[in-house]
Amino acid sequence: MYCNNCCLCFPIRGGGMWLSGLVILVNAIGAVFLFFWGPFFFSSIQSMIFGGFSALQAALAGIAFFGFCNTSYMLIRMYVFITWLIMFISVARIGWVAFALASNQGQISAGCHGGVNDKGYTTPTALANIYCQYNINTVVTMFIVGFVVDFVLKGYHYFVVWRYYVRMRLSPSDQKYADFTYEEALDEI
Repeated sequence: MYCNNCCLCFPIRGGGMWLSGLVILVNAIGAVFLFFWGPFFFSSIQSMIFGGFSALQAALAGIAFFGFCNTSYMLIRMYVFITWLIMFISVARIGWVAFALASNQGQISAGCHGGVNDKGYTTPTALANIYCQYNINTVVTMFIVGFVVDFVLKGYHYFVVWRYYVRMRLSPSDQKYADFTYEEALDEI
């Protein structure tokens, strides 16, 4: 079956471990970025919330990674039952980020030009020089596209972990499905 692997080329367990590592890396980098440089784009509280949420997603991917490494039914099941809620909150975060960036365009532009904003007089920093080369709408679009790509990656990661969870649940040791092949047992759930 086509969905019993990861990215159509890795076995589901190895691919899930690889994908978990990728999600950990992406969300950890995003959390560090939002903690340190988020106040340039958002308020300090918003950047802490967004960065903390990225750190939470990295920790959840770590749970899935250790679940794959240890073939732990408990960790995989915990990940499956917690992450669907986090995915819904992630959609709300994308909307909140879009709204916050749209309402803070004047402050970001003032920070780029060394003007006075609500945080006082600011001079352009090295990070600001990178973003100030582009139009403010381009920066907002880059943020939104980045969060959407992150959401799609986590959605596929959730799908792979869920498939592995179903596969563990339907293992031959389960007497309920002992007379079925794996594909027949999938049709039963």
